[in-house]
Amino acid sequence: MDRDETGRLLPIATGLRLRGAGGRLTATLVEGGIDQLRGRDWVLVGRLPGPATRYNVETYTAYGRKLALKLRGIDDAEAATHLAGLDILLPCNGLLALPEGAYYIFELVGMRVTTRAGRDLGTVRRVDDTGAAPLLVVTPDAGGPEILIPAARSICTVIDRDARRIEVEPPEGLLEIDEL
Repeated sequence: MDRDETGRLLPIATGLRLRGAGGRLTATLVEGGIDQLRGRDWVLVGRLPGPATRYNVETYTAYGRKLALKLRGIDDAEAATHLAGLDILLPCNGLLALPEGAYYIFELVGMRVTTRAGRDLGTVRRVDDTGAAPLLVVTPDAGGPEILIPAARSICTVIDRDARRIEVEPPEGLLEIDEL
C-alpha cells in the first residue's frame, strides 16, 4: 500500500459499484476528486482506515458527480464484485498543488473555529457541499446543536494550516440562527 509519511490517504471517489460487463466500475466523486485523477495511471482501492490495494487505471470517464472506470486486472463482474462498496483513495503527498487561498476539504476537518473576537465555536467535523459555498459543520465542545458556517472568504477570514485554526467573522445573526 502507498501511504505518505503521515500515513494519510483520502478518498477521491466513494462507493464503488459494478457498471456493466467487463469489470467496469462506477463511484461518486468527492469535491475536486476528478482533478486528482488527471494524468494518473494508478489509484488505491480500499476503505479508510483499513488497507488499500494499488491498481493501474486503464480508462476513466466522469459524468456529473459520477466516475466510471476500468482497472487493469479487473476484467469481469466476479472480480469487480470484490471491490463493491470500497473507495478510490490517493496519498496526501501525491495530491495536486492548489492555488493560494484554496484548501482541500480533508485539511479543514478537525480545525478549531473561533470568531475574530476570540470566541471558541468548536471543531469542524465535516464539510457539506451545497452547490454554492460549502458549509463547515462545526461541533461545539460543550455539546449542543451543530453550527453551520458558510466557507466563504468573507466569513472565514483566516485559515491557518499550521495552527489548525479557522477564524470567522460571521455576519450578524448567523450564530443566533443556531441558537448560540
